[in-house]
Amino acid sequence: MDKYKNNALAEPMDEIILLNENYADQGLRAGYVGTVMENLIEKHGVVIADFSNPVTGDYIRPVAYIKKEDFRVLSDAESDNQLAKAFKDLFKK
Repeated sequence: MDKYKNNALAEPMDEIILLNENYADQGLRAGYVGTVMENLIEKHGVVIADFSNPVTGDYIRPVAYIKKEDFRVLSDAESDNQLAKAFKDLFKK
């Protein structure tokens, strides 16, 4: 099994996409893309991720604890590239 099918295998620097609105109170919406900083799924059931504005680089949420069922790792597939582009387009003026 690989990290695209098993979130427990996510690695630092992997890009992830949020699958739901469970973090809206932290300014994070479904479809937002972040970067894994640390994988703590085996110990605590979460990854620590950084979410930044893709246009300005400003932090949206510099440290977020994301449960393993609330994200998936982005691949190099064209469909995932389109999701990453849609995220970036949210911040273009």
